[in-house]
Amino acid sequence: MNTNQLVKSLRSHLFQNGRFVPILAGGLVLFGLYLTTFYHFLLFHTLAEIFSIIVACAIFMIAWNSRQFLQNNYLLFIGIAYLFVGGLDLIHTLAYKGMNIFRGYETNLPTQLWIVARYMESLSLFVAPFFFKRKLKPTLIFLAYAVTTLLLLVSIFYWNIFPVCFIEGTGLTPFKKMSEYIISTVLLASMFLLLKNRREFDKRVLQWVVWSIITTIFSELSFTFYIHAYGFSNMVGHFLKIVSFYLIYKAIIQTGLTKPYDLLFRNLKQREETLRDRTAQLEDVNKELEAFSYSVSHDLRGPLRNIDGFSQILLEDYGNKLDGEGREALQRIRNGAQRMAQLIDDLLKLSRVTRGEMQRETMDLSAMAKEIVEEFQVEPERGVECKVAEGVIGNGDGRLIRVVLENLLGNAWKFTSKQRQAIIEFGIIQHDGQAAYFVRDNGVGFDMAYSDKLFGAFQRLHGMKEFPGTGIGLATVQRIIHRHGGKVWAEGSVGQGATFYFTLPLRRTNNV
Repeated sequence: MNTNQLVKSLRSHLFQNGRFVPILAGGLVLFGLYLTTFYHFLLFHTLAEIFSIIVACAIFMIAWNSRQFLQNNYLLFIGIAYLFVGGLDLIHTLAYKGMNIFRGYETNLPTQLWIVARYMESLSLFVAPFFFKRKLKPTLIFLAYAVTTLLLLVSIFYWNIFPVCFIEGTGLTPFKKMSEYIISTVLLASMFLLLKNRREFDKRVLQWVVWSIITTIFSELSFTFYIHAYGFSNMVGHFLKIVSFYLIYKAIIQTGLTKPYDLLFRNLKQREETLRDRTAQLEDVNKELEAFSYSVSHDLRGPLRNIDGFSQILLEDYGNKLDGEGREALQRIRNGAQRMAQLIDDLLKLSRVTRGEMQRETMDLSAMAKEIVEEFQVEPERGVECKVAEGVIGNGDGRLIRVVLENLLGNAWKFTSKQRQAIIEFGIIQHDGQAAYFVRDNGVGFDMAYSDKLFGAFQRLHGMKEFPGTGIGLATVQRIIHRHGGKVWAEGSVGQGATFYFTLPLRRTNNV
């Protein structure tokens, strides 16, 4: 690539991606700050420090006011820490040589306050990653920082025990220089811990924080060279501090306000993505299992028909040649084959429930319930009173909802078989502000302590001989209703009958 191509590529990168304007604006701001040094270094220093103080306070406000739903304890810890770092920087600004606010102090005081603030900042960045996986008590952390800050200030202003950092006419003390190197080392360690936990951050946020730490390190190193408060290396260090806090601003404040899911709800976003991936995997596995069960069930029906058919032939043609025990054995074989065939039919129905698209429509559930009841009424010796409410309308897949009513009304018919006068009802009520359909009977009922087992596949609360069945019907009902976005539940008591409810929301679901 020649020079012209390189220039064109750079120009395209800057202008087309909208990066030129902020870069140009930032450069002009820094140049303007540089010009203030010609008027008075105190103006430059005050503006530089005010910027970092505002950013520090803003980080605290975002983190503290979002602490109740904040998923990232790192951010909350840093937010609390930066409030006190900003507070120390404010006192450092007011104490700077020439401000004449704290009389009787020279360059040593602001230098001590600077070192205190930088120790607090670097150690906070180092400790913060340890709270990614730990619970954090914000009030306790806030109190700990408040007490620590107070003790540090007292050690400087009252006890006078904090080490001297600057000697007029000589310059920086070994303690101050060594402290800057220690602070830089701690910042490097904090960056290592941050990169080790990179999954906890959005990629862009992580980059900004890392570059902020790198810039802070260079800033600290530049402060090891100046010999007076208004020196060139002092100015360079403050420029680097401005850049460092700007990067922190980009990472936390701007991202937190414009893209909260990349910062404040990062963990929640990750969990949603993980849940979405696992849901997709489960759906794929479920489809494979359904296809497998459908195939196996279909293949088993043929042999079972043969077993049932040949058993019947043996009973009809050779039954008179067998003794009672032989005929009973053949009948048991035939009954077992029929029960297995019924189980396979029910499994196929359950498998078909989630196969294919649903076609929602408005249905006359009253008419549908009457048709189903009429199909059951083939036992004239049974006295069954069926009460079907008129004008009950529903919205859903008619084919599937008919399966629901067939199962629920069929169960009501079956479990009232011991009643002298059976009563079965179908109707609609209001439940939690929405329509709930119900099938009620006065049959054997069930113990509510076992209600959680009612809708499980192959779960039965009554004896097979007394009330035959496969235990798949209610599982099918639940799957159909859930696919419609509704819910199903039951109420009952032993010997007092049972009532089964289900809802059919009008809104469309992802399954439709």
